Amino acid sequence: MIKPVLLTLLCTAWLPLSAQAASFGCLDVDTEVESAICADPDLNRMDEDLAEQYQDLLRELSPREARKLRQEQRSWLRARDSCGDDVRCLRARYEERSARLDRY
Repeated sequence: MIKPVLLTLLCTAWLPLSAQAASFGCLDVDTEVESAICADPDLNRMDEDLAEQYQDLLRELSPREARKLRQEQRSWLRARDSCGDDVRCLRARYEERSARLDRY
């Protein structure tokens, strides 16, 4: 009896870590895009990496440049969301955005 309970406790201890992996958290997804990102480990990593890249860049920019970047990010999010749950489309959007931020 103790072994099954212990195993259950150990398994559930890791659940919050994996559920929060994406930049937005995967416990309460609202869209097809979020579901696709949470379901695909590569997309999940790409989302985390891009969020970090974006935040790092924001810290380096002047207030004016940061406003411009935020506007671009909103536009990019709309374009990303137009992919729905199409994983290939989402990967392409993330790769394009990361390359764009690298050139910023």
